[in-house]
Amino acid sequence: MTLFGVEEVLPCGNEAELAGGELREQATKAADSLAVAVGEDPQDLRRRLLKLLNLPRLSDADDHDLREVLRELRVCEQEGNGAYRSRLKRVTQVDRPAGIARLPRPRSVKPASAAGSCGLCSDRYDVGELIGRTPSPEELPYIPMGWLCWHCLVQRRHQPRRRDVLLRVFHALFAGDGVGLNGIECGVLLAWLTEDPALTNSKPWTADPLDNTLVRLQAGVADGKPTTWLSAQTAHTIVAVLQEAPASSATTGQDSEMLAALVQHLAEWATNPADVQSSRYGTGWRFRQQVLALTEHPTLLSQLGGPYFLYQCKTTQTGQLVEPS
Repeated sequence: MTLFGVEEVLPCGNEAELAGGELREQATKAADSLAVAVGEDPQDLRRRLLKLLNLPRLSDADDHDLREVLRELRVCEQEGNGAYRSRLKRVTQVDRPAGIARLPRPRSVKPASAAGSCGLCSDRYDVGELIGRTPSPEELPYIPMGWLCWHCLVQRRHQPRRRDVLLRVFHALFAGDGVGLNGIECGVLLAWLTEDPALTNSKPWTADPLDNTLVRLQAGVADGKPTTWLSAQTAHTIVAVLQEAPASSATTGQDSEMLAALVQHLAEWATNPADVQSSRYGTGWRFRQQVLALTEHPTLLSQLGGPYFLYQCKTTQTGQLVEPS
């Protein structure tokens, strides 16, 4: 038994790709080394790490947690002079937008020990920028996200970018659900769909008109609704229509890259180019997960996997918004 528990050792390509038991072993060694270097009781250091990750047991830490802990421990030992006391401490005051844009309280927030990429949108963050982990999903098919940038952790439903809306579509369809957008997200999608009037004459719009969908999006914006639900079929049509949209200053290169990846994976889930056996994986999220993993053309979406639970606002039976804790 090690400080971080025991897991099967998994093969890895290099230090940045450590996983499973090998990663835990390296984290344990780094913790032991730091304890000796700073003269701290190993149990006290263990408690610091528990508070940093906000977990009941270090054996509950997943690979995402352990990679950040390993980097942090090594930085602490390099810096010396008691730096570990301030570095191994999570940020507890997190200001979150209220109302329909509020996301659940993060499990752990800390300054990044090294530059990296957000576990949801793939945007880069620098050393020292705040990153965080969300609470683990309570049930399948959702899996935990890695360390998120500040925008995805706190702001993505309050100041959604076009690619944030695409991420909601992707992970909802991945899980086999409809797509739920708050009023602010409805406004982003509405603006995109109505930016070029010629889109109403596009082939996908003609085959499956979105006029009623526009009315519902407008209502979502006007009423500030916590959630406006779009069916999976409507979501597929929206993606097809957006693919027809001309270049726009409101659509960034990252938005376009996200849209192209979404279109690719929706097509792969429909055509199954990897010949994933439905007799083994079924036709639901496990099938889609396997098809995504076996894609011959990796994208930022396939590299991060999923599906991820991106949170829907909760309301009471009388329609009152329930603020997440």
